[in-house]
Amino acid sequence: MRSDFVVAIDSNEVTRALEDYLQSDRDTPDIVRQARVHRALPLMMDWGGCVALRPSGELVFWAWDDPTQVNLVGDAGEHDRRIVHAARARGAGRFPQISGLAPVRDENARPCPTCKGTGQLDGMPDNIICACGGLGWISW
Repeated sequence: MRSDFVVAIDSNEVTRALEDYLQSDRDTPDIVRQARVHRALPLMMDWGGCVALRPSGELVFWAWDDPTQVNLVGDAGEHDRRIVHAARARGAGRFPQISGLAPVRDENARPCPTCKGTGQLDGMPDNIICACGGLGWISW
């Protein structure tokens, strides 16, 4: 797995956030159950499944149609780079207590061409997010 797909975070912060999450009712019981089974904090859910963060910093994905199968995020090139960016952005909003989770805007960052830098998609409901994760910028 490529190292740029492992998030440099404090594993204790993720562990605490995961334990708090497992005691909450933030998401559906199915999502909470899978988070418990996979020991991974759900950062972003979409039509296909869930991207979650393990205390090790690894990002994993499970599909709704087979939530027992967990895959590391990072093997599909640019597609995964987009998923990682959006999941980190969404996750930082869901779990602000985890320092270092949000993507860092670097010298390669540019306005997102999909949302034109607004972070929102015109004519879409709020739960449909742009590939930029709502940040308005991308760096790939």
